[in-house]
Parts: sequence; structure tokens; C-alpha cells
Amino acid sequence: MPLYLLPLFPLIGFALLIGLPRAFSGRAAGWLGSVMVLLSFVVALLRFLGLGAGPAHELLWQWLPNMALGNGGHSANLSVGFYLDQLSGLMTLIITGIGFLIHVYSVSYMSHDARQGRFFAFLNFFVSMMLILVLADSYPLMFVGWEGVGTASYLLIGFWFAGRGESKDEHTFAAANAEGISNSNAARKAFIMNRVGDLGFMLGMFVLFKLFGTVNIPELQGAVGQVFSPAANVGDTGHFRSGVELACLFLLVGAIGKSGQLPLTTWLPDAMAGPTPVSALIHAATMVTAGVYLMTRSHFLFDLAPHASMWVAWVGGLTALYGALSALNQYDIKKILAYSTVSQLGYMFLAVGLHAYSAGVFHLLTHAFFKALLFLAAGAVIHALRDEQDVRKMGGMKEFMPLTRWFSLAGVLAICGLPIWSGFFSKDAILAAAYEQSPALYIIGLGVALLTAFYMGRWYFLVWEGRYRGHMAHPHDADPLMTIPLGILAALATFGGLLNVPAFLGGHSAFGAYLSRAITQHGPELPFATELLLTLLAVLAGVGGLLWAYWQHRGDHLYNGPLGPASTNALYLQNLYDSVIGAPSRAIASGLDTVDRGLDTALGGLARNAAAPGGLFTRWQSGFVRAYAVSMVLGTALIIGYWALKTVGSGS
Repeated sequence: MPLYLLPLFPLIGFALLIGLPRAFSGRAAGWLGSVMVLLSFVVALLRFLGLGAGPAHELLWQWLPNMALGNGGHSANLSVGFYLDQLSGLMTLIITGIGFLIHVYSVSYMSHDARQGRFFAFLNFFVSMMLILVLADSYPLMFVGWEGVGTASYLLIGFWFAGRGESKDEHTFAAANAEGISNSNAARKAFIMNRVGDLGFMLGMFVLFKLFGTVNIPELQGAVGQVFSPAANVGDTGHFRSGVELACLFLLVGAIGKSGQLPLTTWLPDAMAGPTPVSALIHAATMVTAGVYLMTRSHFLFDLAPHASMWVAWVGGLTALYGALSALNQYDIKKILAYSTVSQLGYMFLAVGLHAYSAGVFHLLTHAFFKALLFLAAGAVIHALRDEQDVRKMGGMKEFMPLTRWFSLAGVLAICGLPIWSGFFSKDAILAAAYEQSPALYIIGLGVALLTAFYMGRWYFLVWEGRYRGHMAHPHDADPLMTIPLGILAALATFGGLLNVPAFLGGHSAFGAYLSRAITQHGPELPFATELLLTLLAVLAGVGGLLWAYWQHRGDHLYNGPLGPASTNALYLQNLYDSVIGAPSRAIASGLDTVDRGLDTALGGLARNAAAPGGLFTRWQSGFVRAYAVSMVLGTALIIGYWALKTVGSGS
């Protein structure tokens, strides 16, 4: 099967749902969108199973052929094609597999929404663009998918631009209108902040094309290998090395924007304004992992850029800490998970920056399992409580939703990194790489593991344990369309880590061996006793954080998390932006607006004064013959009178 079928199926679904809304209304829209993603999953699975023969590169057409630019002014063809290897093959399975589960879940979750067709059209468009992003054989084509998911995220985050209120009374209408404005602002914020990162991506492409004359990824990898080969006859490799460092720093800026890392992180928690399935799709399997994918796909560049790589690692470590501290005292059931995503993505950046690509991608995989599970479980609770999202108004939900409770517990244990759940294997590999290369980053990573276990334990105890504090009578588990995807994700979150059992625990690191066919591996080489000790410390951090959360919330106590209001306000980063960037920008805009209005008034006055005499003359052009005859008579009389007076004056 050709690779272009992967993005084509959901793109067809998008076109049908947008172009024929009456033919696919209600749940029919959801089933059409789900089937299209399922077809892509089948293609992805078949092509994945056939990767044993080597990577596949399918050229579609030439785009901008024979460009006489680049290094040395030689010509270069920019092709449009798809490239499938172990990395992109894995990403297609994650995107289509988890995307399909989210689509099926949404059929029930969005069943009462009046615009289901538009919702599933946008979901299909999102999946299609993400598949283009990971399959692209060149950076410009990747950028097309990059911008496509940005557009789709804007449409989905702001999907409830009119709010969710159904009642027409004045109070509910005002609340829905305020919610709609907030949702629209969140969508715009995500779109604008991502443009900052996009500029970095473009500059990185320009630098690479200037250096090597191509931005086709397989060709670029070959060109880089030739330049830096020991046998290469290149006089100034220092010039190339500094250029690669610069390009990698620009690519890092692009990744920071898309993956919500410091300092461009504030848009990602606000993305919770969209429906919960959107949160699961954006935060778990697609958009926010694009930055990690970009840097992993560019591994052959970052391997030659130690300074840029260290920037990646420290951005990831500090963002992981920031996200964890911000999650400690949140009260929105989804925002706790959103800041958790910020933190877990920081772990992935940390791994990629330390060149532990296998550990970073494996955490991307396990995170897709347990974070999609946690978001969809949160959505089931919100659905049962009629859109209530404050965890202080929940509690004791295990009595009403026992099945969802067990699924949620599996996700919590996975993200806390307890054996045998998936996060145990992926997070420990990152911590081992950090220990080997940077003790400071290791301490940060271990501290984040402790904080993660605490805030996720807090999330669990406030929602599921204690007494019920809500107002909705008799909430209950969702229907099978929502619980079956939860069950599948819970199984993956529990057993998915067994794909990469390390050698010191008796495994064969199967995932690392698989990924090594496409990505250079730089795994840590630590003694058995050291690895065992690091694993024990990580497990103790997870268990300690959960016990800390249990102790603080025992007896149905509503404990305010550490840092109090500072954590609730995400360490006031948004306030800092408003003070440093927002307020001066508004002041400048207000001043320019005043000047603009003054100029408009002055120019308008000049125009009116210039037009006034003409206005007088236009009154004479009435179009009536009688008026013209009277004007002629009066004019003749004035002329005769003037000459008569002149004659009398001259005669005297």
C-alpha cells in the first residue's frame, strides 16, 4: 500500500464532513471520521510490519526543481515525498491507533453537541496533518504538516467559541458568552505563540540549505556525513560545525513552541478550553510531541552540536520542574494533567538533549498511553458531572464510577513510574542517562519524579476517594463507547513498558534495538549495581510522592498543595508576560491608536474643507431644466445690472 494513503484517508473524511454536512450528521459524522482513521491505522500497521526490508522512500513529485541556490550555488531539487523508517513508522501507529480510540470515545462524548460534523472534520484534519508531519521526507514538507496541526489545534481549542450553555435565560447566556470569549482567546494564544516557534523552524531550514544545499532529510544526512567524515577533504569544518550549532538552536526554538516548553509554555495549559478528546489528542499522541519528533529526526545534526544539545537538555529539565511545580496546587481536573504534560515533555527534551533518543522516544510512546488514558478518564468524570471540572466538587467518585476509577488508577501508577507500569521503564531510562552525563539534571529529574507522584496522587484522592462533594445526583460510568477505549489504554499503560525491559532487569531492550535501525543510540553504560540503585531511588520517589499525597488528603481533607497560590498561578509566568510584554505592547498600541485617530481627524477635516466649495456648486447641478432657466435669467440680469452701473458711473 502506498504511503500517501495514510494522510489521504482522514483528509477525505475531513472533505466529506465539511462539504456534505447534511449527509453526515449526528453520530454518522463520528463513525465516518473513526472509520477513516481506522483505515489509516490498518495501512500504518501493514507498512510497519514490512519495515524489515529497510526504510521506504516514496517520491510523489518535484517541488521547486533545479534551484540554483545553496552551498556553492549548485542546483538542488526539493522533492515532495514520504519517508518511512522505524521512527516514523512508530509515530504513525501512535497517531492513528490512539487517534482512533479518541475518535470512538468522542462519538459518545460529543453526541449532544449540535456541531458534531465540524468537530470530527477538524479531528480528521488534525490526524491527516500530523501524519504528513511525521512522514515528510524534507523539512519544508514537514513544515506543511507543522502548520496544518497548528491550524487544526486553533480550530479545536476554540471549538466552543460560543460556550456550552443550552439555556436561553439571561444568566446562562452571559456565562456561555464569557466562556466562549475565553475559549476563543485560548485558541488565539496557542496560534500566536506557536508562530514564534515557527520562525525558528524556518530559520533553521534556511541555515541548513545555505550550508548543504538541500533540506531533504535523507540527502541532508548523507551530506552531513560526507562533510564530517574523517576521510572528507573539507578545509573549514569549523564553519560547518558552527552553522550546524546555529541551525540546531533554531530548530530548538521551533520545538519549544510546538511542545510548550519554557519560555513558550503558557499556551498549552490554556488549550484545555477545547473539548476533552481534543486535550487527549493534542497532549498525548500528536501536536505537542512534534517538537520531540523534530529533534529526534534531526539526531544526525544534534550529534554534531553539543552546545545546542545541552540547551535542549536544560530547557527540558527546567520545564519539567516548572510543570511539576505548577501542577501541585491546581484545581481544574484537566489543568492538573495539562501541567503534567508540560513536565513530561520536559523529560523527553531532557533525554533528546542528552542524546538518549531511545529513552526519549520510548517515554513519548508510554506517555501517549497513560496521558490519553488520564485525559479520557477525566472527560468521563466531567461528562458524568455535567461539565464540572473543579476537583474540590468531586470526591468519592469510586462509588459511582468504579470502572473508570480502576482505569484512572492504572494511569496514575504509570505516570508515577511504579513497577510494572509503563512509566517505570521509560522514565528510569531518562534518569539513568541524566545521571551519567549531568548530576544536576539527574537531581532535577529525580525531584520531578517525586513531585509528579504527589500531584497525581492528589488528583486521584481528590477525585476518587473521600466523600462525594458534588451536586450532581447519581453520576455513573459512561457507556461502552467511552469505557472500551479507556480499557484498551489502561492495558497499554500497564503493560506497554514491557516492550523495553533493560538488560539489568533480565530483558533485551527490544525497543532500543528496534529504534537503533533508524536512530543512532547513545545509551548509558553503567555498572549493574549503579543501575539498580538508580531504579530503587526512582521507585522510592514515586512511592514517597504517593504516600505524601495520601497523608495530606486522608480523612477527606482538602489540602492546599505546596507553594499555594504561586502554584495555582503557575509561578506567575503569565503575569510576568503581561507585565513585561503585554502591558507595554498595549500602551504602545494605545498611543499609536491615539495618533492614528488624530491624523484621521486632521486629514478628514482637510478633506471636508477642500470639498466644501465643491459641495456648493453641486447644489446647482440639480438636473431640473427650470432651475437652470432661472439661473440663466438671474445671471443675465446680474450681468446687465453690472454693465448698467458701470455705464452710469463712467458717464458721471
